[in-house]
Amino acid sequence: MRVAISNLVNSRSASLEQARLFVLAVIAALVISAPIPPLSGTAQAKTRLLRFDGRVILPPHTYSPKKRLVILLHGVDTPYSGRKWAGPDGRFRFSNLVPGIYSLAIYIPEDRQIVQTLDLTPSLADAKGRIQRNFVYDERTLESHLMNEPQSIVSARQLSIPAKARAEYMKALRRLERRDVDRAVEHLKRAVESAPQFVEALNHLGTIAFQRSDYAAAERHFRQALEQDPESYEPLVNLGGALLAQGRSREALAINLHAQNARPRDALANAQLGLSYFAVGDYEQAIGYLRATEELDPGHFSNPQITLAEIYIRRSDTDAARRELQAFLRLHPDSPHAAGVRAAVERIESGNTQSGPVIPPRAPL
Repeated sequence: MRVAISNLVNSRSASLEQARLFVLAVIAALVISAPIPPLSGTAQAKTRLLRFDGRVILPPHTYSPKKRLVILLHGVDTPYSGRKWAGPDGRFRFSNLVPGIYSLAIYIPEDRQIVQTLDLTPSLADAKGRIQRNFVYDERTLESHLMNEPQSIVSARQLSIPAKARAEYMKALRRLERRDVDRAVEHLKRAVESAPQFVEALNHLGTIAFQRSDYAAAERHFRQALEQDPESYEPLVNLGGALLAQGRSREALAINLHAQNARPRDALANAQLGLSYFAVGDYEQAIGYLRATEELDPGHFSNPQITLAEIYIRRSDTDAARRELQAFLRLHPDSPHAAGVRAAVERIESGNTQSGPVIPPRAPL
């Protein structure tokens, strides 16, 4: 049985603030996904923090003027989880961000959301460390970007989660917003101790373990989540990423096929399926799914351009490889891979593709 969050709130006579926080917590759990690169040198204590000012502009009558957009920002290469209500004009702000890669989710009332990858790095900021970006959609582009899977519906399992466990989960999210990861993990563990069926908390523990390169622990958390709810999508697709990171390509292929069949328009599912096919040597299938990833989210943090370039190099199609690498550099000018990718482009342009690998090695997903 599935019921709307609004029904849950009304049945418990929760305050407006409690309802708001619970909605945000449930939505936030739906956005957190792997594969996530291991922590890198981008998240240093002395790094200058950034401010991100955004605005979402949607076609008229997309949702009721009495409702507001929820904006979720999740760290890809460093643990972070932030959530904001957009103003009536669609404006929102996140402050004190470590430079890096983030996954942005725009939650639109009436059960829809847009998810895409963002590079929030120094070269995109002004002298005061501010990054400004508008997200403008007309009716055609909105429909092409929407993920229409229900987001504001919770299951009977979620309804069974006690208030104590939900409170611990909310504390964990607040800790992550302040980048206090160790304390966030403590709260998440307490949430699971109180409610072993708390899939969202298990999934969050898994993503943090993945970010810390503890792939075995990540796999364990994702499998525990699926034991509690075999139909839950997030731990399923995340499990596919954990298996890929451990080099278990055949197992990953089966899981990622399942995930992509469940949500064909999810960039992450397409990326991981493409990477799985690449790992087992089926380049034709890999190309199809990696190109789909580029169409759905060109800047996706799985870097489909680099894997496509690797395939094209192996097929001696250096022109196609160069185009992919140049596209990567346009999208990710501050990436830790950028210097190696520029060198690879230079080697291709000079015709030097025979003496060793052209594409720079990468950290596992």
